[in-house]
Amino acid sequence: MMRAVKLSCLAAAFAMFGLASACNDSQSPTPQASLLPWGGTIAVVNTTTGSDPDPNGYEVWVDDSYSKSPGANGVSYFNGLSQGDHKVSLIMVAANCLVTATVNSVTATDNPRNVSISAAETATTNFDVGCASVGSLVVGTSTTGVDLDADGYTVLVDGSSQPVATNGSVTFTGLATGTHSVTLSGAAQNCTSGANPQSGTVTAGGMTSVTFSLSCAPIGSGSGSLTVTTSTTGFNLDPDGYTVTIDGTNSQPIATNGGVAVTAPEGANPVALSGVAANCRVSEANPQTVTVPASGAATTTFTVTCGAPPPAEVSGHIQLGWGSATPGNSVQTFDFDVRSDGTGRLTGTDWGDIHPSGQPASMTTDPVADPATSFTAYRNAAPSKCQDPSRGVEFDAVGRGDEGDLRSYTVQVCDDDPRTGSGGSRVDFFSIYIAVGGYGRSGIPTGGDIVKR
Repeated sequence: MMRAVKLSCLAAAFAMFGLASACNDSQSPTPQASLLPWGGTIAVVNTTTGSDPDPNGYEVWVDDSYSKSPGANGVSYFNGLSQGDHKVSLIMVAANCLVTATVNSVTATDNPRNVSISAAETATTNFDVGCASVGSLVVGTSTTGVDLDADGYTVLVDGSSQPVATNGSVTFTGLATGTHSVTLSGAAQNCTSGANPQSGTVTAGGMTSVTFSLSCAPIGSGSGSLTVTTSTTGFNLDPDGYTVTIDGTNSQPIATNGGVAVTAPEGANPVALSGVAANCRVSEANPQTVTVPASGAATTTFTVTCGAPPPAEVSGHIQLGWGSATPGNSVQTFDFDVRSDGTGRLTGTDWGDIHPSGQPASMTTDPVADPATSFTAYRNAAPSKCQDPSRGVEFDAVGRGDEGDLRSYTVQVCDDDPRTGSGGSRVDFFSIYIAVGGYGRSGIPTGGDIVKR
């Protein structure tokens, strides 16, 4: 996939973050060997420039076994290293910082990267860290009621607009730190919101959220009867039934095979089924929209099929780096859905690594379409980043680059959705390392989401 040249990276995307507070990672990897009394030396120089530099300094690791903790500007010496290639990483870099590296006067942007030494040789690696005052703003919508807006809304931030669903979210990246005005437009006349516009304060390297809550009134003035039924088949059925929610506000319990009847407003009523066990799947759209006629009756059914508990699974559609995913920009995108039984798919694209054809470098693992690629191992925990097995995953795989070559790689992810964290401070994490070429990219996603099931 991704060659060791022409690769640009932001520390938000590429620095090996430590997420102790977010993912229960209490310490970095434990040294596994002792340095030799003789051998070569690697000198790691880190220099920080720009606004909002990381106040806590960094950590420098060699071979995931030896570490030092210089300040924002410093030199770390690793003596007594064996002859050959060594993996050098600069981690704990703030998300608003861009990292470049210089090895023996050759500039590259890999972090981590390989540094080669011979016996008694000293190799110098420079990590130049440039920090900028930028962050992200996530704008969400939560809409309840009847006759919801059919085509969603438009969000405007600083003159830049994006469409957003009636219940959804969009992310604006690369925003200057400070307060930004956020406006929601395009709501139907029967839908009202609270404060609009709102303001969101962006912090350096941070991700701030703003939510618009809307309520839609029925267009008609009458009411009718709405009956919701469930039909569940298979085995290992959900033992405690489900919850049915009408119009986003009226929730009632419903049996695995049962029904509830309510009086509902005339018009298009959103109906959602929740509380479905992980080994069960709903066949229909969920939620679905049911039109209730005035003084009439409407019915709808949720068909649920249950089976053996599904294999563990991690999925995501994320971006590393600030800016749009277009050729020439220093961002990477990763689309993946990987399961513990070895099935799934992953595609990664480096938009800063452009082939002569003008296309960005990419790599894909898809055992169904390309049997030479595979997922070879799946571990419920990412040892150095997210030790909690309910949130962390590490998997090994073989992927095919867009030029036809096969490469082995390892991915670590942490699902730490801010909706489930304390005070909304938790974040996801993604890391990929390809041994051939020493390609490594990791950090807090600047867009998208990671989900561990």
